[in-house]
Amino acid sequence: IAGLRPSIHSSTHHVAVTTIDIHMRGFALWVICVYIALVMAVYAVVPEENIVRLSGIEQRGAVMAMSLIAVSFLSRIVTLVNGAPHQCHQSTKLSGIFIGGLTVQLVAFFTDFIMANFPVPVVIDPVLGSRVHLLRWCEWAPCATFMTFMMEGADLYWEGDMPPTDFMRTKYIHSATQGGAVFLGLMFPFCSSQKTWAAAMFAACCFYLTNFPRIWNRMKTIPSSLSEGATVEEAERFNAAKIALRLRSVCIL
Repeated sequence: IAGLRPSIHSSTHHVAVTTIDIHMRGFALWVICVYIALVMAVYAVVPEENIVRLSGIEQRGAVMAMSLIAVSFLSRIVTLVNGAPHQCHQSTKLSGIFIGGLTVQLVAFFTDFIMANFPVPVVIDPVLGSRVHLLRWCEWAPCATFMTFMMEGADLYWEGDMPPTDFMRTKYIHSATQGGAVFLGLMFPFCSSQKTWAAAMFAACCFYLTNFPRIWNRMKTIPSSLSEGATVEEAERFNAAKIALRLRSVCIL
């Protein structure tokens, strides 16, 4: 850091970080709203005889998942609460990425809670013949969209002092493709024929495969190391982008 120079456009960097933070907060609210809407929709359209209470390993699995998520969630909250008295003299504000992580955990927890304790919609896939727990897809669709956006949001690297004009648009488009792929998975049990099922599967695979040109593009754009005379802001964006790139590789591959 000592060899880095300050940037005359540091305000642009601050605006970019602040913009991502604001969008993270709004996206977290969107996840909760879409999740509730999807859950209400599947309960409304699924026949009553297909709304059943889980038992055996299905019910125990939901209890186990709910317990593990609760431990992780509470550990974050306890750490936050314990740190609050030491920071009472300061104006503390949770970051959008932190709120986003808690939101994903909450959605996952409530999904497992409902599956463990209440009747849930379970249908049979018309092609594969397997049991489909629709609440899982209601959880995964908004969370996959948001988690993709969180990875995109961590990648703030760009060349020069000014971000590209499509700075936010590409992040939303790529997030939408991954959310669309999962949403089509929710539609599989409702496909009326093998042709519509195959079309939905083809579209879902096409959406998912956009991950590879996206990660290839970022691998080419993000340099292997910082150039001589890089700014402090460039170093911060570079390090965050490298972490995001590794996270992309782990999640995709």
